[in-house]
Amino acid sequence: MKSEGMKSVLSSMRRHNRRTVIQSATLGIGETDIDCTAYDISLGGIRLKADISIEKGANVYVQLRDKLKQAAKVIWFADGFMGLVFLDDPEDVKVGLGHLSAGLS
Repeated sequence: MKSEGMKSVLSSMRRHNRRTVIQSATLGIGETDIDCTAYDISLGGIRLKADISIEKGANVYVQLRDKLKQAAKVIWFADGFMGLVFLDDPEDVKVGLGHLSAGLS
């Protein structure tokens, strides 16, 4: 378990603040769509859980409901969780997120 101090340090290293979400998402890898769950999101990326193994550096897309459909790259993977960095400009991501972007910068 991370200490509050460690969480603070990690938070300060991020370029974008995060919002906790727990919602269904789709992870696209090539022609394959995989159901997954989004756990947090920012204008720079998203954390997902999916029952697959995926390589760091893989190019994918992620879709949340009928809103965001965003090209991304896997930057880490561990125990079914993965971190994706969005490949488009944060302002474009903000538009795609709609109401989920409220308070994100």
